Amino acid sequence: MYNILVPVDGTDHSLKALHIACDLAEKYRAIISLLYVLDINKTAHEILGLTIAGKFDSHLRSRLQEAQKEPLVNVSKTILSRVGKTILKIAAARAERRGIETRILAISEGDPAENILIAHKLIAASTIVMGSRGLAPSRVPVSGSISARVFAEADCTCISVK
Repeated sequence: MYNILVPVDGTDHSLKALHIACDLAEKYRAIISLLYVLDINKTAHEILGLTIAGKFDSHLRSRLQEAQKEPLVNVSKTILSRVGKTILKIAAARAERRGIETRILAISEGDPAENILIAHKLIAASTIVMGSRGLAPSRVPVSGSISARVFAEADCTCISVK
């Protein structure tokens, strides 16, 4: 079975990647496997700035707004896990509305590129479709640092979406 790995983080690029992965899944009758990597360096401000943040439930939004009052403190793992579960749920619903079989992988923690590569091996992904841009630990937008490493080390077809 053709398996497409789609790392999602709630950014516009990752949501566009999901859309393209869905197009491929429809064409090749593939399964989409969704992955969220917990980023303990995320601030509440960054999370609330995601396009998808408007779909967070009121309790999660209020916890993030409360956390935003302490700008030098990173968001707790508990809140980040809820954010990840919400993003995965929304992404899965988008794919399933199109009739695509979807698997949600366990939320992982640590280096995003390393976790994506591990997931790729574990599920024997035929393709990885991911956003080409994210936030570096310095909070500066960067193009491709994670995707460049994944694409260099993965032994499957890789598609970068901007």
